[in-house]
Amino acid sequence: MLTEVTGLILRSVNVGESDRLITVFTKEMGNVTAMVKGARSLRNKNMPSTQQYCYSSIILYKKGDKLWVRESNLIEGFFGIRESLDRLGLAGYIVEVLSEVTTAEPDAELLRLSLNCLYAISSGKYPLEKIKAAFEIRALSIIGFMPEVLSCRDCHKSSSDFFFDIMGGNIQCRACRDDYILKNPIIDPASTESRIVTLLSEGARTALAYLVHCPQERLFSFSVSDEDMKLVSNACEEYLVNQLERSFKSLDFYKEVRH
Repeated sequence: MLTEVTGLILRSVNVGESDRLITVFTKEMGNVTAMVKGARSLRNKNMPSTQQYCYSSIILYKKGDKLWVRESNLIEGFFGIRESLDRLGLAGYIVEVLSEVTTAEPDAELLRLSLNCLYAISSGKYPLEKIKAAFEIRALSIIGFMPEVLSCRDCHKSSSDFFFDIMGGNIQCRACRDDYILKNPIIDPASTESRIVTLLSEGARTALAYLVHCPQERLFSFSVSDEDMKLVSNACEEYLVNQLERSFKSLDFYKEVRH
C-alpha cells in the first residue's frame, strides 16, 4: 500500500554505504521516519528531495516494520539557508525544536509556521533575530503554551514597563510587580523566580503581543527599535527554553556564529 505525504525533512542521517534515514514533519501524518534506499548517490532521483530542510512530496510504502520512500519530489529547497553560517544555525535550531515538540499527530499550523520561517531565512528579507523570536513565541503558542501578554495580569494596564513571568506565561506592570515583591519578598536574589522574570518595555510588550496574536501571513510585518528587539528576543528565547525545560545545541551554535 502506498501513502503520499508532503512534509519538511527535519533530519537526514546516513545509513550504511548509500542509504539515508529521514525524519519528516508531514501535513498528513505528523512525524514519520523512513528509509531512502541509495539516496546518497548523485544518480538517485530521491537524493535532492530527501535532504534536511527540504519541503517535499513523498510516496511511502511499508516493508516489514519500516517505512520506505518509493518516490519523492522537491517542492521547496530553501537553498538560501546555506549561504551563511548564521542562517544555517537558525534553520538548525528551528528543526531541532520541531524534533522536540512534534509527534505523530498532524499540526498544519505549526508546519506552516516552520515553512514561513525557513522561507524568511532563505530569502534574507528579514533580520534573523526577528525570525527567531517569531518562531519561538508562535510555536509555543501553537502547541499550547500561549502567554498572556496583552495587559498586566493584575490591573490589566497595557501601557507601562512590564515584567514577563517566564514560567507563569503572563506579565505584570512595574507598579503591580513592586507591590507583589513588597508582599512576597524574594529572600535569595539568585532564586529560580528572579532568574526567569525578564523586563519588557511598552514597545517590546506590544511587539510580543503582536507575534502571539497576528495572522501568520503578517508575522514579520512589525517595526520595533533595536533596543526593544533585544528585549523581545531575550523574552522569546527564555520562554521557549524554560517551557520546554531543555537546552538546544543548535541554539548554542547559532549564538556562536552570530558573534
